[in-house]
Order: sequence, then structure tokens, then C-alpha cells
Amino acid sequence: LAPFANRGGESVASDAQGRVYIANGQVFVFAADGAEIGRIDIPERPLQLLVDNRARKTLFVVTHHAVYSVAIP
Repeated sequence: LAPFANRGGESVASDAQGRVYIANGQVFVFAADGAEIGRIDIPERPLQLLVDNRARKTLFVVTHHAVYSVAIP
């Protein structure tokens, strides 16, 4: 068993394109092959990540004080 990415976190979600989002202080974005491809800065520490079930075009980021939405390209 090999690790997918060299980063753990509080939550993980994936989108329709196979990208994986990991909440670890910010939201780190990985390609389906495990290569880190970006970071989404959130004003507060992310606690949980969710992708909408229908269109899979929105990433919801839950923090202690708010829920943020991020459009998925």
C-alpha cells in the first residue's frame, strides 16, 4: 500500500475530473495521479470538504464560523 499524497489533513473530497482536495490549514489540490497541482486559500482553517452531489461543480469548505463555496472548473 503506497500513499496517494505526502500530506494528511482533516478532510478529503474528490471531483468529477478525479482531482482530490485535502484540507490541511488550506485546501491542497491533487491530480488523480497524486501530483500536487494547486492550493485554495480560505480565510479560516478548513475542517471539512464536500463536493455537491449533482453537478459536482462546487467545493464547499466548512470552517468553525462559516461555509465557503469554491467553483470547480
